[in-house]
Amino acid sequence: MRIACLYLSRFSVQVERKADPALRDRPLIIGGYHHEIGRVREVSEEAAKYGLTADMPLRQAYSLCPDGVFLPYQEEKRREASSLVLSEVGQLCPFVEAVSPSHILMGLRYERDERRFAGDVMAAVQQRTGFQMSCGIASSRFAACLAAEEAVMSGLLVLDGSGEQEFLHELPVARLPVSEATVRKLHLLGISQAGDLLQLPPGALAAQFGSEGQRMLELVRGLDVHGVAQWQGAREVVHSMSFDVPVANGGELRVMVRRMLDSLCHELRERWQCCRSLSMLLRLESGEERRATVHFKEPTSSPAVLERRVYSRIEQLTDSAQVSGVEVTAFGLCAEEGRQSSFLDGPCRANLQFSEAVAVLQQRYGRGVVKKVATRRGGRLPEEQYSFVSYEAEGR
Repeated sequence: MRIACLYLSRFSVQVERKADPALRDRPLIIGGYHHEIGRVREVSEEAAKYGLTADMPLRQAYSLCPDGVFLPYQEEKRREASSLVLSEVGQLCPFVEAVSPSHILMGLRYERDERRFAGDVMAAVQQRTGFQMSCGIASSRFAACLAAEEAVMSGLLVLDGSGEQEFLHELPVARLPVSEATVRKLHLLGISQAGDLLQLPPGALAAQFGSEGQRMLELVRGLDVHGVAQWQGAREVVHSMSFDVPVANGGELRVMVRRMLDSLCHELRERWQCCRSLSMLLRLESGEERRATVHFKEPTSSPAVLERRVYSRIEQLTDSAQVSGVEVTAFGLCAEEGRQSSFLDGPCRANLQFSEAVAVLQQRYGRGVVKKVATRRGGRLPEEQYSFVSYEAEGR
């Protein structure tokens, strides 16, 4: 299976700029405020021009770029944005897996034109989510991730055959997924590129570095044979909102909660899903957090049902306290209840739509992907009286 990787470069920066467009084109430093004791998590391209890098102390970053915008690292916002992108990719590809919030893998098992398919998915996800990304295609997960990181923004880098081997051999050893101590030892041994590892005597790396050394050899040789798991859908849907000015329990809070639940239910219905449970997190002006969980007798995606149950619990949690933020998480997701209809027990009532659907499947997966049942003469056993043959839409 060939593998494609979507890479969201400087993802935390993109998340903050999407939430506040005024931050665009400004030096942005993620990790904390400039007066805090901590380290930088991520910087924008504008901030990198001042010499700022990840893992740099915040105060040192401020001395180099005093005009930069310093913001705390918000894991919840990053996780919510990553879930949104992952869900959009899952709607377009049957094999999807997240390696990290910034790296999303796609299995290209059925795609004949892998370059076109990956490019179409990337363009569609960028348009729907507003996040920019690059894409890499290779025969292994490791090589695909590296290719995506090397590709230009909104660009595509395809590795195959000798080109993929050359790419891996020229890779700096610091790019391998190993510890810093291992990288230092490799440099002391005069090994700077991954291809140099192949020149060592057999068993030398395993003897020196144990399982980590064996893993390095497998990656450099392209023996990372793990495929991409089938997309199972998101296990939860998270929506949250914060208030610049804390609000008390009353009409204003109820209106804001209703809007948030409407948005959550809209996303559930787009997924054709319902939730069995809902958890709530209230952040009070004092900094205190209060939590509660609601379980439903039947799966639901109704805003009226959610609002009735949620707001009654919010009234119990808040008392007279001022609320600065609300977060709701729908989990226990399942398919909507319904009845499956069949087009085999009667005349086809939507022949044109059915033929168009078959044509789309054949174009994407090949002409033999859709079969129809044909009767065979002379068969004595039941299984000999029928067979599957390729389906051709009328008029084709």
